Amino acid sequence: MAKLLITGATGLLGSNLIRQAVGSYAVTGWAHSAANIPLACTVECFDLAKTHLTLNRLRELHPNVIVHCAAMTDVEQCERAPAIARAVNVDATRTLAQWSAQHGVNFVFVSTDSVFDGRYGHYCEDDQAAPVNEYARTKLAAEEIVRAYHPGALILRTNFYGWNVKAKPSLAEWMLDKLARHEPLAAFADVRFNPLFVNDLAKIILDMIARQAAGCFHAAARSECSKYEFALLIAEMFGLDAREVQTAQVEDFGFQARRPKSTTLAVDKIAQFLGREMPSVEEGLRSFKTLLDNGYAAALKGKVATALAASNAS
Repeated sequence: MAKLLITGATGLLGSNLIRQAVGSYAVTGWAHSAANIPLACTVECFDLAKTHLTLNRLRELHPNVIVHCAAMTDVEQCERAPAIARAVNVDATRTLAQWSAQHGVNFVFVSTDSVFDGRYGHYCEDDQAAPVNEYARTKLAAEEIVRAYHPGALILRTNFYGWNVKAKPSLAEWMLDKLARHEPLAAFADVRFNPLFVNDLAKIILDMIARQAAGCFHAAARSECSKYEFALLIAEMFGLDAREVQTAQVEDFGFQARRPKSTTLAVDKIAQFLGREMPSVEEGLRSFKTLLDNGYAAALKGKVATALAASNAS
């Protein structure tokens, strides 16, 4: 059985990718902290900034495929600590990509829709990237390193949500929790995106690996919405009060890091490669709800399930 190494194993994408990959691969996860995270594979606590230790462990494990999900993703934190962001997002990627290329190992790098400046939207893979904050600059720099060191690697630009094993909620979880508790929810009407449900993204990654995909692809929903519209869809999907959702403008929040206004991605290339349409935003949210209904998320997000049950009973 082929060996698959997933970095960021306790993150939103890494943990859900593990759930889908176990059985098809001998999976090992690397995480900065793996305490109290139940996953169906071996998870090793690992600091990717320690290059010597990383290389030693790679030689011992010698995976056939590496999916590099680990990253410093807090946009404000990256802006405040650019040197740390670069060490985590750029330097660690260089180590993994270079080793993978030298040893003939398939490498998948998970990037972001935020590499674009957001002036237009519906970006194709060949459109000029122009990041507006430090987080996106580090992710673009990491992309460039992957291309330079490992031309056969797969780079996936994406934006995703889902059920997280960690206490840190994804955007959809945060919105759902606020709505279930009947708390006002301010959502950006001027920021547009086309996010994927993380379980759909995990399946896409595994399918792309199986098809030996290389180069840059955009993995996103085939439809798009504003974050305000996303919140309204969640309210409708879960039978919650949409009147709790309030419109907001991103400039009103006083973020230190600039945010791009529209990071919607064109998905024609990946749809053609896989021979199927990408899910719509609505289809993804329907799957998000189905997993909660079927108990998949209950153990992970009991507080959300409890709040929803109380809301539905009232």
